[in-house]
Amino acid sequence: MKRFFTLATVVATSGLLFAGALAGAASASASVAASRPQPGGTIIRTPGNSGLPTISENWSGYAATSPKKFNSVQAQFAQPKLSCPGKANQWTSNWVGLDGFTTDTVEQTGTFAFCGGKAHTTPQYEAWYEMFPAGSIGVFSVKPGDVIDTAVHYTGGKFHISIADVNSGKHFSIAKSCATCQRASAEWIIERPALCNNTETKCFLTALADFHTTVMGQAKASVSGGKVKGIGGFNNVPIFMVDPLKTGGFISLDQVSALSGPAFAAQWIRSGTITPITLGPRG
Repeated sequence: MKRFFTLATVVATSGLLFAGALAGAASASASVAASRPQPGGTIIRTPGNSGLPTISENWSGYAATSPKKFNSVQAQFAQPKLSCPGKANQWTSNWVGLDGFTTDTVEQTGTFAFCGGKAHTTPQYEAWYEMFPAGSIGVFSVKPGDVIDTAVHYTGGKFHISIADVNSGKHFSIAKSCATCQRASAEWIIERPALCNNTETKCFLTALADFHTTVMGQAKASVSGGKVKGIGGFNNVPIFMVDPLKTGGFISLDQVSALSGPAFAAQWIRSGTITPITLGPRG
């Protein structure tokens, strides 16, 4: 299945004007109680995938790598509006971060959205940050269509994480230390999050909520001693989100476009299946 399409086509067909979530979650199965969302976290590679492009069970978008350590990552996007068909555990998350592509930590921020309410027909949206493996922290609610600015900067020995809703004026920032974080990669990701019980002994990937189309713009990063550059200025790796098939192979859950300057788009295809997981890299 072809997974690349042009950004111009997405904008033209979706009517996008490119301008530059922690409520209680319903349990996906009887085996997972007291679930909480875990947007973010490291990539979960599809078993057997070791080449390029990268195939993942939870991420789609782009990762950048460099011989030098990354000092910053940033992006801007309009919060995607969900369509909710009345099925449980439909989630999606847009975020930027450092690490997690080849390492066991992630320093990140973004928004998540899920189909809530008793009938799972009410979309809910929230901004969050995370220093994985610590849990995600919700910081304020957002609305579909709101323009969201996200950034993670490393300076003064700390990760400075910030997120702002340009439309509402809501914003949040925090500085966190991390002695084990390697700053080995930068990422711009659309994700189907994990839900876990409170002890994280039982986790599962949600289904991917129908976000229609989302555009990650102003997607830039910098490394030590370097200037801020768009994704294309680095060794960049496209990432495709899939469901592995029991019979072998996989089925795509969304499509990721080729880069158009410091921007790319993702388009929802299908929800996929709820999948038990162990948090952390594998492959």
